[in-house]
Amino acid sequence: MFNEDFEKHLAKFTTSPFIFVGSGMSRRYIHAETWYSLLEKMSKEIGLTKPFEYYVSNSNNDLPKVASLMAEEFNSIWWTNSKYAESRLAYSKKAKKSDSPLKFEICKYLENKEKNTSAELNSELNLFKKINIDGIITTNWDLLLESIFPEFTRYVGQEELIFSETYSVGELYKIHGCVSNPESLTLTDADYLEFHNRNAYLAAKLLTIFVEHPVIFMGYSLDDSNVQEILKSIIKCLTKDKIEKLKDRLIFCQWKENVETQISDSTLFITDTIIPIKLITLSKYSDVFTVLANNKKRLPIKVLRQMKGMIYEFVKTSNPKSKVYVSDNLDDLEDGKDVEFVYGVGLKDKFSEVGIVGITSRDHFRDIILDNKWDSDKISRLLLPTLTNKYFPPFKYLRKAGYLNDENQIESDSSVKEFTPAFIEKINRINFETFEPQATYKAKKEEVNEKYSTFKELREDCGFLHILVYTPLLEPSKIDLSDLYSFLKSNLDKLVDAKYGTHYRKLICLFDFLKYKISNKN
Repeated sequence: MFNEDFEKHLAKFTTSPFIFVGSGMSRRYIHAETWYSLLEKMSKEIGLTKPFEYYVSNSNNDLPKVASLMAEEFNSIWWTNSKYAESRLAYSKKAKKSDSPLKFEICKYLENKEKNTSAELNSELNLFKKINIDGIITTNWDLLLESIFPEFTRYVGQEELIFSETYSVGELYKIHGCVSNPESLTLTDADYLEFHNRNAYLAAKLLTIFVEHPVIFMGYSLDDSNVQEILKSIIKCLTKDKIEKLKDRLIFCQWKENVETQISDSTLFITDTIIPIKLITLSKYSDVFTVLANNKKRLPIKVLRQMKGMIYEFVKTSNPKSKVYVSDNLDDLEDGKDVEFVYGVGLKDKFSEVGIVGITSRDHFRDIILDNKWDSDKISRLLLPTLTNKYFPPFKYLRKAGYLNDENQIESDSSVKEFTPAFIEKINRINFETFEPQATYKAKKEEVNEKYSTFKELREDCGFLHILVYTPLLEPSKIDLSDLYSFLKSNLDKLVDAKYGTHYRKLICLFDFLKYKISNKN
């Protein structure tokens, strides 16, 4: 099964993946054209005097040269034609080269691209937003990735990437430029010449990523020239034995229509070097995104980036600007203004009063009965997905926060980033039978229902342990929630009882299930 195979493969690494995103992803999600089609479309939109085929034939089908020829002719049109008066007003002071007008008009066009509205792709995009990765490298110009990962720090072009301090976590490297800065686009043959002249610097910057992280290529063909050139530059920095170590780290997603997703061994030929790779063949990306979304990080990406940056500053200077502060309060982690470095791993018990992630299991179960008026949305998003114990009561918070649909389930394509596919599946498969006791007691189910017509009768007739284990055997209609609530509230001390605690907590889970999932009561 692909999910298990891919999870097992990623488990080999101590770091989260980087994804290397190509134009195929933009075509899929915002209907972006291929580079050829984009230039062809622009040649018609901007009013060039010659047909597009003219520029293709006069450049031997070399697209950077096609762009150069188009840019050269369009430059005079842009500066004189009244059609571009508004564009000149906005951009003329920033136009530094003869190809600047064409870049500006391309950026205007791409900025208006909207996401695909099909239900299938929207569901896939919701999964894409949840994936847990350390960073992104892309040759795309559009703003799709920024909209999916708004918390990532963006570096545009080689210039920013080469001369910035990067931490390889929570970062988006747009190595061919971005529509937010038209002059940054790698478009013409002159742009590509400059890009290749600096390739050694880029390769040195990316080398650490490639040897420390698995890198998943999405939206590229195996023979894509951009990928080939970058890998060629990286290989030059490695000995043969080091190249072999790339084997499990390079993962290519290859799209094929109507195929089941599978992962296999393959190779990539770069000049005179054969590189072993992993090849994922797929017709939908949701399978890959599901595995990456379930690869849960312990802390938010911007916090990890902040921590790494502050540690770097702390060790490189004797007078760091940042303060070191210890807390388990997620509000501090997300919104801290006075504190620049927040680090509180392993201190939940000491700081259990101060934040959502510091809530203990005991506090959680008590709240189902005592109702401390906690923020249901924060509990649902920040606490529940982190719980690993088999039994815990989630439905009170999910119901009050509005995350349960008309079928009393979380939507499978929920856009809530913290709700991983594994968490959603875990919640949605909870049913009444989930709370039944072990087989020796379960065998008495028919007998218990014949003997007792209500929970109250069972409570009055049985000892404490049998009340705990027999109640889940009763038919749901026989369990009066007010009677069950009264029993649970009067025995809250049993929550930590060594003998009864497990069964008592399971009964609280059953109450939570019956009241907030089945009965739909807030």
